[in-house]
Amino acid sequence: MTRHHSPTARSAARMGCGLALGALALGLVSPAMAEDYRPQPGQTPIQSSNNESFFGKTLDYIENNSYGRLGPLYFHYYGSSSELHVDNAQGLAAQAFGPGGSDLAHTGSSAGDKLTLGGTIGLYIPMTNHHLAVEVLLAPPLKLDFEVAKDAIDEPLAPTALNGANGETIPTGVPALGRTIGSFKALPPNFTIVYRPWTDTMIQPYIGAGAMYLYTYDTDVNNEVLNELGEPELYLSKPVACVGQLGADFNLPHNMFLNADVKYVGCAEVKARVSGIRINSPTLSPTFGPINVGSVSSTNDFRAVLYSISFGMHF
Repeated sequence: MTRHHSPTARSAARMGCGLALGALALGLVSPAMAEDYRPQPGQTPIQSSNNESFFGKTLDYIENNSYGRLGPLYFHYYGSSSELHVDNAQGLAAQAFGPGGSDLAHTGSSAGDKLTLGGTIGLYIPMTNHHLAVEVLLAPPLKLDFEVAKDAIDEPLAPTALNGANGETIPTGVPALGRTIGSFKALPPNFTIVYRPWTDTMIQPYIGAGAMYLYTYDTDVNNEVLNELGEPELYLSKPVACVGQLGADFNLPHNMFLNADVKYVGCAEVKARVSGIRINSPTLSPTFGPINVGSVSSTNDFRAVLYSISFGMHF
């Protein structure tokens, strides 16, 4: 199986996220802002002396102005892609796909959907009277399918090659790929700033905007047709996407609440490439050897929606 990560890289990424969150919390809560406590109903206001340390005031503020929620999270991908592109066909591949680079008509690539568990940590921004908050979405790594689309699912990519003695084409016997090409894991850090127009009502709708880093790793090509003569390599680029958010909190007794949340993720292009492809042709390979395709690529216009229903608590 092809792997594109190392324990050192993953540890560095997680440490970086932790440092970023810590810096964000400290940056939001200055000594003056730390006086701006607004405990939730039922909480006791913190009595803070002017001699209290900056670190102590920061912890007091976070303790009385943060919240968390946890529940099922559904990832639905509906982006589009360019046609699959054979980058540089040579030899038998040039006979099947055409020499050099060529597009495969009525094809594309996509990603599968996923249901998982998601959690959100939120912190009200000081001096905004709880109208503004910063939220971080946390979820376990998503293992998603990397898929082909349209005709690439049911029709062979190279049905014929060469020419017979009388000019007729020769069937390659290469089967269709099917939908799933492989899989990858995604660990997308997600930061949004949320605005609540009403903060003292039982139902509190909100709107938000932010960014998501489309970090993917642990790619694996597991398609039987592509793996027959050795496993190719799957590469996915890692852009930053924009996030739009809508949701509402439904307050319950004892600082608890229910939440419904929808996030749109877009404004990003993900470049995908499967390289090192060698295909066995039942009719041609016994005589001419395997079809050395090389690499096939596509550019995906990334668009996805994250749906969640969760239970939360104000701390």
